[in-house]
This record gives sequence, C-alpha cells and structure tokens, in this order.
Amino acid sequence: MAEPPVRDAIVIGAGLAGCSTAVQLARRGLDVLLLESATYPVHKLCGEFLSPEVRGHFRDLGVSEAIDAARPAAIRRVVVTTRSGLKWTAALPGDAIGLSRWRLDPLLFDAAAGAGANCLLGADVRDVRGSASTGFEVTYRHEGATIVEACRLAVGAFGKRSRLDRTFGREVRTRGGEFVAFKMHYRGADLGESVELHAFDGGYCGMSHVEDGAVNACCIARVGALREAGRSFDALRDGPMRTNPALARRFDVLEPLMAKPVSVSQVSFRTKATFDGGVMMAGDAAAMIAPLCGDGMAMALRSAAIAGPLAADFLERRISFDQLQQRYEREWRAEFRHRLGVGRLLQAALFRPAAAAAGVRLLNAVPWLGDYFVRATRDSESL
Repeated sequence: MAEPPVRDAIVIGAGLAGCSTAVQLARRGLDVLLLESATYPVHKLCGEFLSPEVRGHFRDLGVSEAIDAARPAAIRRVVVTTRSGLKWTAALPGDAIGLSRWRLDPLLFDAAAGAGANCLLGADVRDVRGSASTGFEVTYRHEGATIVEACRLAVGAFGKRSRLDRTFGREVRTRGGEFVAFKMHYRGADLGESVELHAFDGGYCGMSHVEDGAVNACCIARVGALREAGRSFDALRDGPMRTNPALARRFDVLEPLMAKPVSVSQVSFRTKATFDGGVMMAGDAAAMIAPLCGDGMAMALRSAAIAGPLAADFLERRISFDQLQQRYEREWRAEFRHRLGVGRLLQAALFRPAAAAAGVRLLNAVPWLGDYFVRATRDSESL
C-alpha cells in the first residue's frame, strides 16, 4: 500500500492562533491539516474581550463581515473596583468588542477551511514525534480510529494546558500550581459598554458583555483561596468574591446561562518557549498574558500573524529551520516580552487588597498612568 503523502504543516489546535496560522499557510498554497479536539461550538475558558487592535487581524483573515454579523457587544471603557470599595474608570484606546468563543471559534475554523486547509473537529492529538530535519509524525484519534500523519512542520496552538505539554517535557513551565480559573455566562445585568475588573480576597473577576446581551464572567484565584472557600466555583462566588461589594451586587442579580462553569486548574503565566522539540508554538502555548490585561485573544492573533509568514517562508525553502527559529524567537520577544512583564506586575498588585487599593488611588490621582498601563499591555501600534 502506498505511503500517505507528507503534509507541509499540521496545526494542533483550532483556536484563534491555530486557525489564523492555518489560514495564512493555506493561502500560500501549502498543504495544511488543522486538528481540533473539541467539536464546535463549545465554550472555552476565556475573557471573550477582544481589544481594539483585533479589527486589523480580522480584516486580514477575511472574517470582518462574519464577525459583525455575529453582533458582538461594543466595549469602550474599563472599570476597576477593589474590596475596599474604590473604583477607577477610563476610556479604552479604541472600540473593543465582546464575542463568545462559542460564536467566534467556528467562524475562524470555517475561514481556515475556506482558505483551503484540511480541517478536522474531534481530532484528539495524542503524540508528536520527529524533528525539523527528519519531519514529524502526529498521532491523533478521530471517530474511533488512531491516525498517524507526517508533516514537515508541526505548529502547537493547543492553548494554556494540554496533555501534549508532557510530550514536550513542559510540565515545569506549564504547571503554575497556584492559580485556578473559571468562566461562566449570565444574564440579568447591564454593564453598559464597560469591561469590569473586580478584585477580591485571593483573586479577581472580569465581566463584560458578549453577543445577545449575555455577561461573561471570568475569574482567576489562588488555589489557596479556592481551597479555603470550599473547592468549588459556587463556594468561591458566595465567599471570597463577595468581599468586593461591587462584585457582590453583580452576582445578586445575575442568572446563569450555562449548566456549569468552564474551569482550568494549574494555570501558569510563565513564558514557555517559542519552540519545543522542534514544534513551533503559538498563542497561549507559547505564553499567556495575565487575563486582567484583556489582550489574550489579540495576542493569539498577533502571534499567528508573526508565525504564519515565517513558517510559510520555511516551507517554501526561502529560509532554513535555524533561521525560522531565530527570527520567530526574536520577533516574538520584541512584540510580547514587555507587555507580559507589565501584565504580571499588575496582576500581582490586584491579588493583594492593600496594593490594589493603593493602585486605584494612584490611577485616580495620575490619569495618564492608567493610559500608559492600558497601552503597555497591548499592540499599541495597531490601535
């Protein structure tokens, strides 16, 4: 029996970074396979806040009309509150939007298929073996069968946590051990055109509207705070989260739209690597910005915008694999290292009630400082 063809690239994970990378490679006429373990639509843990700069990425991907047709919520302001009742409000540097991953991911997946990529849902990748010099073999399960496919370049866009982290020996870098995150949709509150960040004892909760008037609540807490509260989202919501009066008032009127929250444990904000085992990493698989910055989805799209052309140049033999690694690492660090550092600093302050209160007082006293932090945690050049 004839050997199956060796594909140019296999992209593992069909979130924002994976779909965007697949679109770019397929448009260059390359043979791309995009694998996603979930079956869309599906809820994913995410703040579902899209910074103003994503509009340019959506235009480049050819999905602007589809995004607008999904009727995303308009978001123009940020509100931060503390446990002590302090509040800071500021305008965003442009119009952001709120759109659920339930709605967004299928749109991007369809765009990848429309660009010519081979796309599979329900394809659970179990192993990746090989190297840039010999090529890669990707093993996945799909519709009850185990399938092995070969490719010249493998791209990891499998998000913040995956069993594949063990394959690449990344446990130390991906196992934060101290954070847990939850996401839930609600109805019953009008947040206007604001994204809200509410600090509580041991964590913080972000809220903003998505399509159809729903409220997305995404919170992150220290494992210790969750353990002390009772080890469940409900216990966290009815305990530590109520230490912030503004957040307590929100939950007094909110009614759940999902049967249960989406959760992720052992969340890490460490920078991982742009390559592991010869596999090119994009999006949260390379690094995850502190959620309070509200730039995670924009960063995923931007990382793919960097990765896609470089990967295509390698596959078209315009550059060597060593050049691919060096250029991607250099451009990735130039783009993200500063904003990741600023994000970690802000998050550390928000976890400490005294620091959060002092920070909000300072922002109210020095308005330009808030504008600096907002711009420092996103791609300001594209705003």
